[in-house]
Amino acid sequence: WDITREMGASLLTYELYPLGFVGKSLPTVPLLDRSTNSRRLPILFIHGIFHNRSAFAWLKQKLSMSGWRYFKEIDLLTTIHPIPTLAEQTALHVRHILDRYQTDQVDIVAHSMGGIVARYYVQLLGGDGVVRNLITLGTPHSGTEWSRFSLLPHLRELTPKSKTISMLNRCAPPSHTRAVSVSGSLDIIVPPKDAAWWEGVRNIQLSRVGHAGLLFSKRVAQVIASHLDPRV
Repeated sequence: WDITREMGASLLTYELYPLGFVGKSLPTVPLLDRSTNSRRLPILFIHGIFHNRSAFAWLKQKLSMSGWRYFKEIDLLTTIHPIPTLAEQTALHVRHILDRYQTDQVDIVAHSMGGIVARYYVQLLGGDGVVRNLITLGTPHSGTEWSRFSLLPHLRELTPKSKTISMLNRCAPPSHTRAVSVSGSLDIIVPPKDAAWWEGVRNIQLSRVGHAGLLFSKRVAQVIASHLDPRV
């Protein structure tokens, strides 16, 4: 059943793909109660390889129902641009969010390769502290062997001991950004199981969930909400 559910999550992720081309932001179901905690920061979503902002449709709705109101999803050309370039683009989006919402911090939720992009921004481009919380989902912090077989040179940046992965792991963990790495025990995209381990930050591995399933998991939504809630 767990494997069937993961296959369903993978199919759903790509069925939702066209939603990423509709409007400027993913829609959420209108709620009668639009009150919000003013201390809750806007959330920036960063997708992984071969995805777009539609990957976060379910999580955005769950967080909206839990009281978050301000979101930004970005579309990155992960198969064309290298990780440093994607991180620079992320920095531009962060500055836009800070200006738009008149705040000095933002929270980031990133899936798969998006977590590496977010790490690069936080650890190497001055994002430490500007990002209050960074939560990565199924991110290959130690690299993934699957990248060795990619025909796209930029995706081979995700191989273990690549220049990018090695540079990030030589850096000290963020000192001002609270980072959390969430992984699933059924993730076959990021083998072995400890590939999602980020040394020096909190690591959470959930049982019975895989790579795509992290985007549709109630437990993941609960982890995100609990870590982003300023009252915690």
